[in-house]
Amino acid sequence: MASACRLASAADAVGKTIALNGLSYTVVGVMPDDFDYPLATDVWAPLAFTNEEKHQRAVHSLLALGRLRPDSSVPQAQAELQTVARRLEERYPRTNESRTALVTPLLELTNQVADRFVLILFGSAIFVLLLASANVANLQLARSAAQQREFAVRVALGASRFHVAQQLLSQTVLIAFVGGTLGLVLGAWHIAWIRNSFPATVLRWMAGLRDMHVDPWVLAFTVAASLIAGVLCGVPALWQSLGRAALVDVNEILKEGGRSSSAGQSRGRLQSALVIAEVALALVLLVGAALMVRTFDGMLAVNAGFNPKSLLTGQVSLSRLQYREDAQIRAFYGTVLLRLATLPQVRWAGAASSLESSEGLYVEGRPDPRPGEPWPAVKGASADFFQAIGIPILRGRPIAEQDGAETQRVAVVSDTIAQHYWPNSDPIGSRFRLRATAPWLTVVGVSGDVRDWFDKHKMPRVYVPYAQFISPSMTLYIRTRADPMLASSGLKAKVHEVDKNQPIYDVKSMEELLNEQTSGVRASANMMSMFALIALVLAATGVYAVISHSVVQRTHEVGLRIALGASSGDVLKLTLRRAFYLAAAGLGIGLPAAFGLMRLMSSVLFNVVALDWTVFVLYTLVLASSAALAGYIPARRATKVDPLDALRHE
Repeated sequence: MASACRLASAADAVGKTIALNGLSYTVVGVMPDDFDYPLATDVWAPLAFTNEEKHQRAVHSLLALGRLRPDSSVPQAQAELQTVARRLEERYPRTNESRTALVTPLLELTNQVADRFVLILFGSAIFVLLLASANVANLQLARSAAQQREFAVRVALGASRFHVAQQLLSQTVLIAFVGGTLGLVLGAWHIAWIRNSFPATVLRWMAGLRDMHVDPWVLAFTVAASLIAGVLCGVPALWQSLGRAALVDVNEILKEGGRSSSAGQSRGRLQSALVIAEVALALVLLVGAALMVRTFDGMLAVNAGFNPKSLLTGQVSLSRLQYREDAQIRAFYGTVLLRLATLPQVRWAGAASSLESSEGLYVEGRPDPRPGEPWPAVKGASADFFQAIGIPILRGRPIAEQDGAETQRVAVVSDTIAQHYWPNSDPIGSRFRLRATAPWLTVVGVSGDVRDWFDKHKMPRVYVPYAQFISPSMTLYIRTRADPMLASSGLKAKVHEVDKNQPIYDVKSMEELLNEQTSGVRASANMMSMFALIALVLAATGVYAVISHSVVQRTHEVGLRIALGASSGDVLKLTLRRAFYLAAAGLGIGLPAAFGLMRLMSSVLFNVVALDWTVFVLYTLVLASSAALAGYIPARRATKVDPLDALRHE
């Protein structure tokens, strides 16, 4: 089956003939455009095995898909397949020893990595929502304090508490809905920005990203979240206003003029609790974002084991119908590499192919490899491959021109393989097999390790001469003297000189390829940084609002103290004391919470988030300084209060 878009949306696509790798296929069906499994697939062809492939037990490269019966569960299927796996292990110990079966729901398998990043980002967004809600709740508390006497008058005139509550909640719900609407608009813009910021290739490999949009479910979620947030933001003010009216005589409130000490103390405690929660949440989010960004930066800056700068890559896949003999494939790539080396921009030209993974390393004179030992990936490499890609040779020599089809079979092993299988000796000259029945290979060199950019793990590899291990599909690597993309036209021209009908695809610089691979991590880091900045601003404004409101409430007291001889420093200390208390309490709660969250994040993200105490200390100081500054501004304003105006303040 094929996507109709590749056939110009032809209505009569079924029955047409297409060519794939030199073979003719008849289109028997067209899949809908939103069907995308496996990811980035355009054409589905029959899986046909040769007789030899049907009896090959050592290759484990297929993914089996099955639909469970309605009355079955994943654990039941897991148990049944494990029974089958044990029987196969008993019958075929050489190929099935310690092999088991794992049943994984398809959705979980497809989104295993992306879902975890989305979970972290969603949790961060919840933290920001809680911070914003706490800020709004504090503002509503301050507003309700100014309206306390108005509410008392309404109750005295016969208004029910339900109507007063309705007025209070309508204010916060209206604010929440306005915020939700603005958030929905910004969210739609952000989705478009995400799609435009990711390379087109990445969009095809990230399930659901290209189809992400604001739909009725998102709209319903936004409305529900806004309603809940609005109600929760109004609860503290509602409790303070109506709860006090229920417990205290209305006449007393009216006589107090809205400045009841007991009400003010109660409201102040609630405001303080909200600000402490804000500071704690902000610290958790700041530390979490800082550690993730630092970890992600470390991923992007890690030494991959080769030099990606000034490196151009391109893919070539020869058809076995046209290139039936190994000698033809060998001659094609040999000629292409010779011609590429003549380009003025090119310093080195090499090629490599990904061969079938080994069954282990069967080292001559030693016991067979056991399960758990490193099984290397096998790469077929040309002469000059190591120079082109920038992988250093630590001992011995690289693959060379003299390593031809009729010469001794040789291999270069990565340092990880050398240290594991030859820990106390030099592997140069040693022999090993990639399978129990495969030919012997002689080690002629030890190369540096290539690291996985995501988890920094060294990838065990064995490099063999491509002339001795023929593969029709190869990746060409060109080390250039300047911008690698300047050599792209020359690369295509040299391939077409050898075979004018042979396509070359995915011509990209290595830096572009790495950028595509890391684009998701980079986007996550940017979003976490944005959330952290919002959290810092919200926490600082929360402290500012509480201290500012406290200064207004205590204007009379401050004026009296100044009139009695208190200095500006005394007033400043008095006002700042509360800001320091709020910040210290919030930081004291936030630090252990941040530590616990970091351990959870590290386990969720495959242990790639490393705990770093310098980050904890640094961002604790940043948040403490921000809270102190937010408290200092209104405190400084309090020192300039005119005693006469303050004593007249009501």
